[in-house]
Amino acid sequence: MKNLKGKRVVLYRRVSTTDQKEYGNSLNTQRDSLRAFAQRHEMEVVREYQEDFSAKNFNRPAFSDLMNYVIANRKKIDYVLITNWDRFSRKLQGALNVIETLKELGVIVNSISQWINSENPQEYMLQVMYLTMSEVDNMQKSIKVKEGMRQGLLEGRVNKPPVGYISGKDPNNPKKHLIQIDPIKGSLMRELFEEYALGLTSQSELMRKRKYAPLKLKMNNLSTQLKNVVYSGRVYVKAYKDIPEQIIDGLHEALISIETFNRVQQVIKRNKKYNHKQNKTNDELPLRGHLSCPKCNKNLTGSGSTSRNGKRHYYYHCQHSKGCDFRVKTSELHAALNGLFKELKVSDEVVSLFKLILQDRFEKTEKSNKQQLKKSTTELNKIERKKETLLEKMIEGIINDKDFQKLNDKYNEQITELEVEIDNLKGDDKELKEFISFGTFMLQNLSEVYSKLDVNGKGKLIGSIFDEKLVYLKNKYRTPRLKDGAAFIFNNNKALQSLKTKKGDSFKKVSSLVPITIPLSNTFYENLRDIYSLRNILINQQIIDISGQWLTNSINQHHSDILYRN
Repeated sequence: MKNLKGKRVVLYRRVSTTDQKEYGNSLNTQRDSLRAFAQRHEMEVVREYQEDFSAKNFNRPAFSDLMNYVIANRKKIDYVLITNWDRFSRKLQGALNVIETLKELGVIVNSISQWINSENPQEYMLQVMYLTMSEVDNMQKSIKVKEGMRQGLLEGRVNKPPVGYISGKDPNNPKKHLIQIDPIKGSLMRELFEEYALGLTSQSELMRKRKYAPLKLKMNNLSTQLKNVVYSGRVYVKAYKDIPEQIIDGLHEALISIETFNRVQQVIKRNKKYNHKQNKTNDELPLRGHLSCPKCNKNLTGSGSTSRNGKRHYYYHCQHSKGCDFRVKTSELHAALNGLFKELKVSDEVVSLFKLILQDRFEKTEKSNKQQLKKSTTELNKIERKKETLLEKMIEGIINDKDFQKLNDKYNEQITELEVEIDNLKGDDKELKEFISFGTFMLQNLSEVYSKLDVNGKGKLIGSIFDEKLVYLKNKYRTPRLKDGAAFIFNNNKALQSLKTKKGDSFKKVSSLVPITIPLSNTFYENLRDIYSLRNILINQQIIDISGQWLTNSINQHHSDILYRN
């Protein structure tokens, strides 16, 4: 080491949290060592820098300041001193580039414990070795961290809790972490999954609902959350070296069932295929898109206007730009719709027949469902065997990783579709009773059901009943044409009132008395599915309970308005 007396130096010290904890390389220790070295060799310290930052690159605040200072004062600085080369950088190439840049400025970087004679070319290899050792050490640490995190996943432990979960300890092993369901956000996230699984609400509609605001979700990550298997009590483990990706059972409590998760994936896939722009909605204008102008037959729109006293009034109106001045208050049309719903009454005889039709529909499909269930189960087992064979071929080296991944993804997609199909084909008597109970309840209480739905639910209910747009004329709606199912239920009261069904009568016996003109088209059964979906929405929003009874009496109205109105 040559004479350093009078040399002007900048001292640089750095730690990371791990360094400080594991090795005791504290900033104070480095400071004392650097100052002692400078004092011992009678060097002049012109500036000192320190920071707690990773050495994977040179995008560090304090080091950037150091570089700016050296560039501005290059003729006044001889050395940048560090304690060890790993304090300077843990990347060989990046370190050599910065060292060369400083050298061109006339400034030498050196370590007080691993001094390099910059004038001796043979010691250049020693400097490279020191820097390489730092990079190799960093690589080894990275591998250990990745393997440790992977091992945690293989044990069923999630590293980072998603929305709806919080960090916690494993009650069976307090030294290890285990995510727990968030007592506040957990139930909300469950409701979000269950509502989206119905396939009636888009992701953008979910984002606009106030009840889900506490989740603080963003549109660009909602889809990622909905695809996260963690919510179904499982853990996804990425492929690693020769080991393929896998999904294993987690140790944490599931927020939703696997069946619900699979349904959500199907909805995401379907919506991606048919991604149409959503119509804008307004709580004050639920009939917009369902009205036709009585003057020109064009579609009515709606808007609000502010009066002189500052009060906001809403109207449905025609398009002024096209020369039509039809305009009517929203309150009039809403009241008229309520009256129209009350006119759509069903007799007890129709309700009895409706129950028998539902029962018969399920009984007729039971046999075909069992056949399809057997077929789908066989196909599922076949694909699962193919997947096992594929893994064996990959392990034996018969196929490469790329081909394995492509076929494995294909099989996983087919398995998910078949699992959802099998789940849907499995019958449930309890579900059937609930279906029938709510279906008949809804038919007898259309006005009340409509009033409890949000703007999107109201639109779906109107669309499931009326086959054309509503026309308002002379203080009431012109008699609208109903869809096949609704027409059958509401327009045949007189024909069906004569049917006196006895307890235990089957649909076959009663159907012989029904006029042939009564349509039982596929649309009718599609409407039944709409009824079932609306029932699930109301239950999820806690507007009704499972038996179809209203819960509004037990819910504080103010609380209800905040949570369930969009």
